[in-house]
Amino acid sequence: MAEIEELTPHDGIGSPKRGWRQRLFGRVTRGAGQHWSVPFLVLVAFIALLVIGPILIMLQISLQEGAFGASTGYGFEAWREVMANSRIRSSLLTTINISLTRQTIAMIVGVWLSWVIARTDLPYAKVLEYGFWVAVFLPGLTVTLSWIMVFDPFYGVANRALEALPFIQNGPFDIYSWWGIVWVHLVSGTLPVKVMLLTPAFRNLDAALEEASRSSGATSGQTMRHVVIPLVAPTLLVALVLGTIRSLEAFEIELILGTPRRIDVLSTEIYRLVRRSTPQYSTATVVGMISLVLMLPAVVFQRIYTARRGHATLTGKSTNVPRPLGKWKWPTFALIASMVFIMTIFPMAMVIMGTFMNIFGRFDATPTWTLDNWTTILNNRAFTGALWNSTVLSFGTAFVAMVIFSVIAYTVVRTQLKGRVFLDYMVWLPSMLPGIVISLGYLILFINVPFLRPMFGTMSILIVVAALGAMTLTTQMVKASLIQIGAELEEASRASGGNWFYTFRRVVLPLIAPTLAVVGVLAFSTAVKTTGHVALLSTSRNQPLSILQLNQMADFNLEAASVVGVFILIGTVGVALVARLLGFKARG
Repeated sequence: MAEIEELTPHDGIGSPKRGWRQRLFGRVTRGAGQHWSVPFLVLVAFIALLVIGPILIMLQISLQEGAFGASTGYGFEAWREVMANSRIRSSLLTTINISLTRQTIAMIVGVWLSWVIARTDLPYAKVLEYGFWVAVFLPGLTVTLSWIMVFDPFYGVANRALEALPFIQNGPFDIYSWWGIVWVHLVSGTLPVKVMLLTPAFRNLDAALEEASRSSGATSGQTMRHVVIPLVAPTLLVALVLGTIRSLEAFEIELILGTPRRIDVLSTEIYRLVRRSTPQYSTATVVGMISLVLMLPAVVFQRIYTARRGHATLTGKSTNVPRPLGKWKWPTFALIASMVFIMTIFPMAMVIMGTFMNIFGRFDATPTWTLDNWTTILNNRAFTGALWNSTVLSFGTAFVAMVIFSVIAYTVVRTQLKGRVFLDYMVWLPSMLPGIVISLGYLILFINVPFLRPMFGTMSILIVVAALGAMTLTTQMVKASLIQIGAELEEASRASGGNWFYTFRRVVLPLIAPTLAVVGVLAFSTAVKTTGHVALLSTSRNQPLSILQLNQMADFNLEAASVVGVFILIGTVGVALVARLLGFKARG
């Protein structure tokens, strides 16, 4: 590889080489203190095309009037039709109501759980925290299968057990309902994510601040409201914004549980509009843009709030003395351990059990147990093709995360380019977009751009979209690792004559290798279970396991879906456990 000039301002060590290398990779000055190299400009343009391009295409399509592909001009015809559509208005209200309910419950319970795990003498706190971490990686559809077995209104285990009582004729639970959707979301990710994000923030809080409050006569509730919560407010806000985004992009659970009762949200509306025999792309893009508009104020407020306020709570004098729970110690442990069991062991056990049932969830069927589900699936060409596609998708996503995102992180952390701020903002943008909206944006982009059209229906488009879905988290992990490495190591390499590529390969990469391994494994796990991001881009040729399972569940072929779910579990939880072990090794 050609030698690449150092991107930071000249430090006096040696002289910049001139010639063709300088002309190609050298500095392009754009004002004092700004040095843009050609590779940097190419990187920014490439990321902008992938992140901003689909949004601009969607905006354009939403403003087109006339049939898709034969527009007669631009206007707000599609917007007026959507606003006048009572079904879409109802879906909008349902989306908002479900999101608010999920986030309110998850924030209240999540704050309490995080505080107890991080700030008290709760027995086996680390093990319980690890259980919530595992719950984050459980695929939503597979968890949904387990709760269908429990709360199905006709044959659910819970309902049948209650009907055995003499004073109950009909079981009260119905998984195919508004509250059923909320429940599955809470236990399949919304609440575990809150615990995973908030526990470190509470753990880093200086216990002296709480002691000072109580010494002044404040009760525990007052200390929590007036001291603890304000100090961790930025983390709470980030958790709330990210959770709200996830609520808006929720798709597969609403599609499976909401369809029998005609409960639709914006994401399922987009899916149905595009999947019609005559796709309504203009209407779908308007609904997608509405999703973006809903999120914009929250994202802007979160960034302004965290930028203006200082909330340093961990200093050299910080202490973290666990608060004794007293007589509530073991009851609290039993309660939280039960929650972890319900979110992890229980759904996995139920799904595995369901793979051997003659009729999924029907313990009264004769015969009850069979191996036919496994035989049928393993001999199904659609399954073997989807398994191969998921393997290619996962490894491809992991490779992109480790290579491309490490370069982006290095550019943001280790250079003085002012343009790196724009690049850093673009890294955050995919996490602010609902997955179904990203999927729609890429569908429109690849249909409208001639030189991209041949990629539609291939694995490459799924890898790009799945990688974007993992870009924010994985890039931030690499950035955090780079920040911990002193720049003098790279300076010593360059002073000894090493160029940028040599320094990055022989100095930086070995130091961040453990983090890159974790990034690759997490990206792999995320790609295995991704659904919303690839829902509109999947065809019979590139269909991964997650979409195969979604289609089987939509057709109520729950026996086959449970077998596919076991393979997805292996690719998510199994690989995530490896990531956790690698993470411990990286810190050790």
